[in-house]
Amino acid sequence: MLQNRYRMVVCAAGALVMACGLAQGVGESAAAPVAGTLRLKTGFTQLDQSTSVLNQIARPGQRFDGAVRGKSVIVLDGAITPERRAQLVGAGVRLGDYLPDHAYIADLSGANMGALKALGFVSWAGRLKDEWKISPDLGLAIRTHDPVLLDIQDKGELALRVWLFPGADRDAALAGIGAIDGVQVLADTLEGDRRLVQLTATRQSAALLAGVAQVQWIEDAPEISFRNNTSRWVVQSNIAGVYPVYDAGVRGEGQIIGVMDGRVDVDHCSFTDPEGDPIGPDHRKIEAFNQSMIFNDFHGTHVAGSALGDAGAFDNSRGVAYMSRMVFNTTPTFTQAAINQRLSLHASQGAFIHTNSWGNDGTTNYDGMVRGIDDFSWQNDDHLVLFAVTNTSTLRNPENAKNLLAVSAVRDSPSQAIMCSGGAGPTNDGRRKPEIAAPGCGIQSSDNNTACSTTGLTGTSMACPQVAGSAALVRQYFMDGYYPSGVATESDQVTPSGALMKAMLLNSGTDVVGDGGYPGQREGWGRVTTANSLLFPAQGGAGESIIVRDVRNNTGKSMNTGDVIDIPFEVTEALSALRVTLVWHDAPASLLANPAAVNNLDLEVITPNTTYQGNVMSGGVSVPGGGAADADNNVEMVITTALNAGMHTARITATGVPVGSQGFALVIRGKVAEDTGAMGCNEADLAEPFGTLDFTDVLAFLTAFGAMEAQADLALPMGVFDFSDVLAYLDAFGMGCP
Repeated sequence: MLQNRYRMVVCAAGALVMACGLAQGVGESAAAPVAGTLRLKTGFTQLDQSTSVLNQIARPGQRFDGAVRGKSVIVLDGAITPERRAQLVGAGVRLGDYLPDHAYIADLSGANMGALKALGFVSWAGRLKDEWKISPDLGLAIRTHDPVLLDIQDKGELALRVWLFPGADRDAALAGIGAIDGVQVLADTLEGDRRLVQLTATRQSAALLAGVAQVQWIEDAPEISFRNNTSRWVVQSNIAGVYPVYDAGVRGEGQIIGVMDGRVDVDHCSFTDPEGDPIGPDHRKIEAFNQSMIFNDFHGTHVAGSALGDAGAFDNSRGVAYMSRMVFNTTPTFTQAAINQRLSLHASQGAFIHTNSWGNDGTTNYDGMVRGIDDFSWQNDDHLVLFAVTNTSTLRNPENAKNLLAVSAVRDSPSQAIMCSGGAGPTNDGRRKPEIAAPGCGIQSSDNNTACSTTGLTGTSMACPQVAGSAALVRQYFMDGYYPSGVATESDQVTPSGALMKAMLLNSGTDVVGDGGYPGQREGWGRVTTANSLLFPAQGGAGESIIVRDVRNNTGKSMNTGDVIDIPFEVTEALSALRVTLVWHDAPASLLANPAAVNNLDLEVITPNTTYQGNVMSGGVSVPGGGAADADNNVEMVITTALNAGMHTARITATGVPVGSQGFALVIRGKVAEDTGAMGCNEADLAEPFGTLDFTDVLAFLTAFGAMEAQADLALPMGVFDFSDVLAYLDAFGMGCP
């Protein structure tokens, strides 16, 4: 009871101080700098000229011992210049950290105070006061989940971070700190140019720390939030603690993710099998491990944890698709054959999603490894390959491959609207990469060589596995028959292509407003938000629906040059937003070719009043009337914000298909409904009761096929009834009715 009362008192005090601090901070940040003041965390500090040691200097050669005990502050009358800096150094001043405005922490122990006064541009100099070293909200941090910090709080003590001045004497500092009753030093580390001391202290002793000469700043130790927890809701709903995809029963069940990286620590709790089953079909997390396990790697362990790890708790050890399993291998050599071999091996072991957080920063050319990735996707259309883009400033390899999903990183909550890392596109032939983003700053995930600990890492490597986990959720959505009803339905179960998984993820993208411009050169089509596309009507929501088409490469319904496919649909509510995404796995380009685009499809959305052309955009939305068709990218999108109700058409035109026949995936999202026409829900719905696909529809097709009737002529070449029509019918039947 006493502990609960104590926590309530601390919470109330913290709320009041926070409110006062925020009110004060708003006024201070809005105010212009005031002459003779310092803007410190402790507030505006008006400097009294009577306290300036310069006023006690009578002659140029005089020294003033009163200013040299501990650190001092000097204030200039304006901005420093190289000449002024040189003059200060010449007067024996050693400058430290900058303070707003035009002030510095300084070491005046060797200064000629008379010479300093004679410079004329130093308006104030004096001792750095102890009260300036103490955070104004010291002791008001409210601990909520860290067991160590909660224990310290329950004892009535404070967990503090004490920063020393750069270059401060460590031994002298620790001796001074240790001499204060009620203080216990836990650790000290060198953090850049200064040392950090972590300690506990009683409330009475905390303020005494400021009197130690080597101490610069005292603050409450932070309580690190669970960043994998944060990441999961950011990439799912972007609403804190809201997991509509999990709530609907989609957590990655039945999915296998291929991980190529440093060796994963298979003994970490995120991946172990509590029953002791060996790696293989019966293992809880690992289907296959294609390397020795004599040592492991922090990077690969962290990546795998973010994608699919699960130790049974809703904490950092849990990844995005935490019910998925993995197959693993190390990275290949940078050749087409090597990348194909690795991806093909994982495919043979059951992986359809492949996450890769590595690359070659030495080139942007469409080289052999890049071509190998495109070739694998072209030949294996059910697979989706993902790569983290470089952490350098501009796009490198192999993320410029056409068919992979290139991932950049945004900051974690609450700053997920700001980019964190990722090279900017476009590719050297003008294509848009990166294509999507996810949190990648300070992500907490599985830590190797520990039983169950986690650690924080930053980079696109941390973002990519989260998108891979999201892809596993998308795949399960279709495999379990959630499309089109939003409820798992056995008769609606289908296998999505890699292009459809990619289209669903890109269609879910949310503008990273801090990147400037949309789609952007670093965010691509935005931060993944899977709940935008994985719709579950039972959960309410915005009343949106999706319409999907999924056609494999080199099949009866794939496209050749000149083919046009129209998908009519109804917008059911006036002034509705609409997002239409077209993705295809393009044929690999010749190594001699530049640009790399081969097969070209074009997207249009045709309304009663205008036409929108794919990727012709301004201000983040499609331009009415369209413009020049995009001949470079194998992702095209139409985005509108206020479409009229009524009938519309999504049109796909095969402008040029010089290699094979081109499949595609199309996702239409908005307040939309399928246009089923006078007959059934799609080409396979040939018999009553319309709206239901069953054996009577199959019999109707076989009858029409035998009679060579038009309703059975479903594939090119038209007028010829062959096995391509049968395959096309089976595809339509497999799609099910909405």
